This record gives sequence, structure tokens and C-alpha cells, in this order.
Amino acid sequence: MLGSEKPVAFECSRGRVKILLGEEERELITNLAGQFRSVLTEDTSPDLRRLYPTAYPDDADKDSEYASLVHEDLLRSRLDAVETVEATAQAYSIDADELAAWMGLLSSLRLLLGTRLDISEEDGFDPDAPDAPTRALLAWLGLLLEESVAAAAAHLPPHTHQ
Repeated sequence: MLGSEKPVAFECSRGRVKILLGEEERELITNLAGQFRSVLTEDTSPDLRRLYPTAYPDDADKDSEYASLVHEDLLRSRLDAVETVEATAQAYSIDADELAAWMGLLSSLRLLLGTRLDISEEDGFDPDAPDAPTRALLAWLGLLLEESVAAAAAHLPPHTHQ
């Protein structure tokens, strides 16, 4: 979102965040959340690697120990985000905690899709490519994430310079 553009997904209003999405967009988010839950609970997809990055790339034992310590907490937090988004997808507005869940889900979905598409920063968009619809979805999720972050930032206390 570039500075003065009107938001299309999230907008701050009276201490809450209004969800501006249309019915089809809300249904799509709910559907994506359910699909994401399925991938998470199977926990076998190599496409999840960006969601559980390697902490110790040069030490397999340390990395395995680290994964055993954090994996369940990360999984639980992502599943909680899915539940929150599914529960609030039809809501008029959400609070800051629910917005944080939306941000977590949107970010996780983008990581998963980006991994599946093997996206790099140098990649351009080709509307005629076979994966164009998935890349367009990735871009849309990026817009939603950007607007959700802007809405969350609006709830932060003003910065004081010292």
C-alpha cells in the first residue's frame, strides 16, 4: 500500500480493525486457512521448511534438539491463528489480538506458497505462465499482510524521541 491509497482489506476504526473484504474474499481466506491446517497437521510436506527454518545449519544434533524444543509451540501458534481467522472471517471488525492472528496466518500462507513456487526476489510476474494464478494469490496475500501490518501499527503508542 503506497502511503495515501485507500485500504482494501483492513482499516482502523474506533480502536478496532474493520475487515473490508467482500464475501468471496472472506470465503477464500477461510478456505485457505482450512487447507493450511491440513498441511500443518500432516506435517510431512517439504514445503513447510520455511515455517520451521534450520537454526543450526552446521550442526545436525543441535538443530534437531532445537526443533524438538520449538516445533510444537510453533505448530500450536499457527493452528491457533487458523482457528482465530476462521472464527473472525465473517466479522465486521476484529481486535488487536485477532489481527495478530490474521498477520500470522497471512505470513505463513505466503511462506508456504513462496516455497511451493520456488519464488526468488528476482522473479517477475508472467500472466501467461501456468503458475500465474498462484502467483497472483501470493501477491494478494502480500497486500493483505501489508495492510494488516499498517492497521496494527496504527494501534501502537506514539513514538517519543529522547
